[in-house]
Amino acid sequence: MKIPGKIVLFLLILGGSAAGQESAFAPERLAARLADEISGDRAFRYVRLLTPYHRIMGSQAFVEAAEMLAGLARRFGLADVQVVKQRFEGGMSWDARSARLWLVAPEEMKICDFQDVPVSLAVFSRPARVEAELVDIGRGASPEDFAGLDVAGKVVLTTASPALAVRTAVWERGALGIVSSASVHPDARFDTPDQVAYLKVPVTCPEGKTPPWAFMISARRYGQLQDLIRRSKAAKVPVRVKAEIEAEIREPAEQAYLWAELPGAEIHDQDIILTAHLDEESTSANDNGSGCGSLLEIGRALNALVRSGTIPRPKRDIVFWWPNEHLSEYQYIADHPEEPKNWLAAINQDMVGARQSMGSRAQHVIRTPWSLPSYLSDVVESLAEYVMLGNSGSLASEETRVPQPFSKPLLATTGSRERYNVMVLPHSGGSDQEVFCEGVIGVPGVGLINNPDFYIHSSDDDLPNIDATQLKRNAFIVAAAALFVAGAGDEDVPMLAGEVYARGVKRLGADLRTALAHLGGRQADELARAYGEARNLLEQAAIREEKAVASVLVFARPGSANAAFAKTLAARAREKALDLVREVDLLYFKVAGTNRLPERPLTDEEKAMAALVPKNVGGLAEYFAKRGWSVGFPGLHSIMAKECYCFVDGKRSYLDIFRAVSAEAMSAGEFYYGRVSPSAVRGLLDKAVADGVLALIK
Repeated sequence: MKIPGKIVLFLLILGGSAAGQESAFAPERLAARLADEISGDRAFRYVRLLTPYHRIMGSQAFVEAAEMLAGLARRFGLADVQVVKQRFEGGMSWDARSARLWLVAPEEMKICDFQDVPVSLAVFSRPARVEAELVDIGRGASPEDFAGLDVAGKVVLTTASPALAVRTAVWERGALGIVSSASVHPDARFDTPDQVAYLKVPVTCPEGKTPPWAFMISARRYGQLQDLIRRSKAAKVPVRVKAEIEAEIREPAEQAYLWAELPGAEIHDQDIILTAHLDEESTSANDNGSGCGSLLEIGRALNALVRSGTIPRPKRDIVFWWPNEHLSEYQYIADHPEEPKNWLAAINQDMVGARQSMGSRAQHVIRTPWSLPSYLSDVVESLAEYVMLGNSGSLASEETRVPQPFSKPLLATTGSRERYNVMVLPHSGGSDQEVFCEGVIGVPGVGLINNPDFYIHSSDDDLPNIDATQLKRNAFIVAAAALFVAGAGDEDVPMLAGEVYARGVKRLGADLRTALAHLGGRQADELARAYGEARNLLEQAAIREEKAVASVLVFARPGSANAAFAKTLAARAREKALDLVREVDLLYFKVAGTNRLPERPLTDEEKAMAALVPKNVGGLAEYFAKRGWSVGFPGLHSIMAKECYCFVDGKRSYLDIFRAVSAEAMSAGEFYYGRVSPSAVRGLLDKAVADGVLALIK
């Protein structure tokens, strides 16, 4: 299909605007108004208000934090503000009241106190009042670690995680409790010797076993206690500790979420969902106080701009949702299975306030998976690039009289003047965006998450390590994306389709490079297999890009010229990808020394997989009850395991699913998703059928 000349001209114009540090999704006048109204300083203050709450999932402190934010949301004029209680299947409603660990012999000293550092008590620790000898078990992971030690009736000192030590020392060998210096950032423990990790003991306790509890200490404190035990052993004077824990466990277990809305002017069944999970430990300033504060500030700023008449009310409703990470959404969807049909798109913020110079942290923009290609990824990517280019200097631009160091600065008064370091990455789990991308839900979800981070899930995740400037920048990106999607209509389809197509061409170029590298340099006996894998990558990329462009049709008026334009570009995207297969053919001819392509007959395993077509079974509640929200299978990356489920549609065979997932993994790189084998995919799908999650179509 030949692309019309007018379309080519349009794409050239679109490309020129991108080169000029513009984003079509934030026109300059709107960008200026958003920059003026969105405040990183305010968002930072909201984070400060959250830090005293030890907002563990299912806890009363979580509800209190939600009510505090709800009061602010109401004051800012958001609608339908409510804190909603939910069932908490498999969870625990747990609140610690007080917890202290004392050294009582050979000297008296307080070791740690929950009121000083809340993470010093492992989450879900049961009430206890114990005085006993302290015994060092080191790693505490294997029988060799306990050789010559009698830990029964004693408290153990260990570097093991509390969950592991509870099993090996308490339940298997009769210890009373745990004192652990386990770290969630072991590679950084020498740089952060006073960091205390945020970890948990098991929620469930086997019948007849000692209810678990654990205190968490720093590496430095562990060394001090280890030395004391060594000296006391030589003096034959046992080290003794006293543990005092007051905690409340409520039944039945409940969780909660906070919900608010900015009502749209016209459309009320295509909501834009903005999420930021509220649960985590006390302080947890970046994970995820930053997301929560940013979400509230976006709601305040957008509502203020609408009320003042600075911007029109968007067509669609924008929903602000502070859930219990993952679990609130899954429970909500199980309780309201028809509701996702009213959701158009989702953007999640989880860790968006990192002071990037501390720990070399970068902001990640997480795209939708291949099972759900969407315009949304490109909208957010475009805006992230806009902020990055406007908040990063370059040597050449000094000669063009562009303001330096930043040409379009987004800065908070109390924040840093650091550049904006952002990376756009293939789909990743680990936060709430993955819920929406589930195949049985089908709502495109994009996430903003910073990484690496050696502070989160520890006592170091506090206000000094976050930055009001980065809060402002990320809030700008999310607010601008939400406004565009909430207001988009048929007239926006050509521009949006062109943007997705143009970015898709760039992605196809990267996939071609990967395919050629995969084929080049192969031994003769590997060439046919490598050729098939390289070709499959581009064939699956063709499907991906066609669907990505076609996703903009959700905004098109049926039968309109703009809808026809988008369909033309979608078909062209597929043709573009398939044209690149010829480049793989040419390289094969070169390295194989032939002008004939290899025959690729199906193996017996592939024939068997091609004959099996799975479908989803039951409603959403039944589906997730049987499958669970977290999935995995030996030999598969967890995201690729979930993608196997997401590609199930009653049409694709096991072999089709394998080809789609293996191409997705190859495109990202083995370092990102690992390798995908046919046997692993078949094993996962067979197990899903056996578990009643899926059924085979006869």
